[in-house]
Amino acid sequence: MVASTSSSRLRATPLPEGTTPLHAWVPRQGMLGADLFADLLCAEGVTDVMALTGGCIMEQMDALGANRGLKLHIFQTEAGAGWAAIGYARATGRVGVCVVTSGPAATNMITPLADALRDNVPLIVITGQVSSTVRNTDAFQETNITDIARPTAKQVFYITHPDQMAETIRQAFFTARSGRPGPVLIDLTRDAQQSAVTALMDPSGSVVDGPVELDPPSGPAVIAEVVHLLREARRPVVLAGYGMILSRAQAHLRALLEHCSLPVVHSLPGKAALASHHPCNYGMVGMHGFYTANWILHHADLIISLGSRYDDRITGHPERFAPRARRLIHFDISAEQVSRILPERKLAVIGDLRNTLGRVVAELATEAPRAFDEWHGEIAAIEDQYPSTYVATGALQAQLFFDTLNRVLARSTRPVIVTTEIGNHQMWAGQFLHMKRGWQFLTSSGQGAMGSGLPMAIGAQIAHPDALVFAITGDGSLRFGEAELETIRDLRLPLKVAVLNNGGYGIVRMWNHRFYGGRETGVLKHTKDWCMLASANGIRDVARVEACGELEPVLDRMAATSGPCFLEVVTPYEECLPLVPPGQSFEETIVATAPTAP
Repeated sequence: MVASTSSSRLRATPLPEGTTPLHAWVPRQGMLGADLFADLLCAEGVTDVMALTGGCIMEQMDALGANRGLKLHIFQTEAGAGWAAIGYARATGRVGVCVVTSGPAATNMITPLADALRDNVPLIVITGQVSSTVRNTDAFQETNITDIARPTAKQVFYITHPDQMAETIRQAFFTARSGRPGPVLIDLTRDAQQSAVTALMDPSGSVVDGPVELDPPSGPAVIAEVVHLLREARRPVVLAGYGMILSRAQAHLRALLEHCSLPVVHSLPGKAALASHHPCNYGMVGMHGFYTANWILHHADLIISLGSRYDDRITGHPERFAPRARRLIHFDISAEQVSRILPERKLAVIGDLRNTLGRVVAELATEAPRAFDEWHGEIAAIEDQYPSTYVATGALQAQLFFDTLNRVLARSTRPVIVTTEIGNHQMWAGQFLHMKRGWQFLTSSGQGAMGSGLPMAIGAQIAHPDALVFAITGDGSLRFGEAELETIRDLRLPLKVAVLNNGGYGIVRMWNHRFYGGRETGVLKHTKDWCMLASANGIRDVARVEACGELEPVLDRMAATSGPCFLEVVTPYEECLPLVPPGQSFEETIVATAPTAP
């Protein structure tokens, strides 16, 4: 059958309010490669596309804008479109899609690609390309993006003719979803977009529900070994990672805790795996994790990682990580990932967490529940000495902002999604922001890409128009993505933006002080009027808060407002502690106060 009919391509992209077309609008006619490509995206279940136009992608953009099954969201920067597609994917579990042109636009997508690869986000990046007839001639805006992108993507494709489109798109979406999800790049030449479609093509897609397992899942013997190790353990701990979120396995973790009251700590991206107020949740681990949470890892005799990579921000010096643990159990969908770090100490449990963890819970359901009261008592004693809190100074501290935001969000009856940028505010969010069941926390963790959080929030808001979405940023990071404030206005999104302004790159400034003799090289920023910038980009509801008493009423009003809001919170510079210095271990933890450890 023919992939599309002309009646599906009669929709015009709406003009911005108050503008008049220079020419009469004419619907697309015929069936070109670009129209087939758009229909194939629809067949894969795509409904929203993040994009920025340009010379070599114009035919495709026109076809996307005319396709009745797609909503085209236009951004100010290519990277912004990429980050929004990532936010959309993370907020929905579906594949995010973004479209940009060739040359510099394509190279601007490398950081979002690398981030999606590291953080396991299913993403399709479609780049325009010069016609195949002028390939390798140094044509205007020609860049060999497939070779450049190859190390940052799971797979790359180069399409020169419509005949390649159907199979390529099916394979691209399968690859993005399968195993550890990740990004795929499709480089689409101008002649492929503009060639007539003559063959009869089937636009059926490869839509699947949930992760696709590529490695053989672990068998009953491995599950039995997990249960045995847990039965023998006296000081076990669960390390909840982002794999918990990807697999949608939160209910299985709660079921596990009903049978075994295990202490739970989480990585930064795994923050939403368990509600913050759950009695087993001891908070974030890692370089800026709570002292108590890191102490648990250091003193545990068994660590059960549920979808966490054991990356360097958690392990510190790998040879000194968790010295008392008999085994490190590593649940992951990829055997290759398990083998990367400390493989000789691990028991690998391979497969989708909903399956593998569910099998463990089913085995434990036949046994008497275990409370681990003595272990929890030891942890409580450490928490009394090293409380997971901060030293209040009376100033408008960033930590106070998160305490206040917690009260405001707790009063909301809507789903809540919070994104962050990179830096001190990100770590304080990891430490102090509260998560309820079903809420989402989105942040660039593996790459730590400044400029990602604001457009990621835009993508999340597009995906969930009725959700209360807060984009939390520092003044340093917002400089990388401030152009997308205009996108909030253009797309009429009710997004809430809060910038914590401490005058520069706070976390780098702390490292300057701690490790570089106090020389503040390139970290101080003082001159920007953020409220004026937000207003200039069309956000009417703007506020600046400098006093503690002003904060909660403003946040309450933002949460209740139906339109976009922008808030600047002027905070003092202070160090983000605790800190495990890079390459060090738990014993070298720097804390705000240092009582004698037991």
